Amino acid sequence: MNRRLIRTIENDYPYPIASEFRILNTEEYLEIDEFRLKQILRTVETTAHFIALISIIDLEDKFSKKQFELPDTFSKEFPGRFTRTSFGKWVAMIRDITKIFKTNKVPMFVEEFVDYFIKGKHSETEVLKAFNKVTTIRNKIAHLDSTPTKKDIQNFCEEDEECLETILTEMDFIADYPFLYVSNVNVVYLKWTEPSYNHAFSEIIGNTSKFRAYKKKLKGLINTPAVIITKDKEDEYLNLDPLIVGYPRKVGQLSDTFKSV
Repeated sequence: MNRRLIRTIENDYPYPIASEFRILNTEEYLEIDEFRLKQILRTVETTAHFIALISIIDLEDKFSKKQFELPDTFSKEFPGRFTRTSFGKWVAMIRDITKIFKTNKVPMFVEEFVDYFIKGKHSETEVLKAFNKVTTIRNKIAHLDSTPTKKDIQNFCEEDEECLETILTEMDFIADYPFLYVSNVNVVYLKWTEPSYNHAFSEIIGNTSKFRAYKKKLKGLINTPAVIITKDKEDEYLNLDPLIVGYPRKVGQLSDTFKSV
């Protein structure tokens, strides 16, 4: 993976992904061994979780607005998938949600996610193939009857790292969607004027938890505290609560608090 791409992922991708990827590139994980393999798998899994949670929230949002009906099969399988999750189930959910949006010709909030997984009507992209390959390797490792040899681990590392590169390279569009933590809002409501709402935002971007913060007045009110993903303007957003929960009241503690219900 070239240095420019590495810097882009570490500095411009959402924190949950960028922080795991940064760990992979530290001296502790340079050796092609079981520790590097585990961190590669952890980075891929974190990426899958991040995409899946945004996709589920987006699906619920569009469904509640009656923009489409959910297939019976998806509705029946979802509770089991969501309450008894595995890496393969996360990937399968993303694939199926993508197909629902594509079939109904409804854009996803992160519009690029559709073509990220499915090309044309039903064909898998190289990204989806990469996720599926990692799933196969994870299952293979889990079901090995004996301890894998050093050569086995090296082969798994090389295959998984190639998949990770495909997944993250094709995901460069995510840097165009600010990922923000809304910590508090001050209301300014002067006599004979419309109220304005001074929001405190922190950019949950890059590999460090020392997030850049800023304040901005908006005409509308965003729920707080909340984690949101936005487009060009802060008031065009998808609120990721409650599927991303546990964010703290102090921004400095964010690094240890990203959890999924």
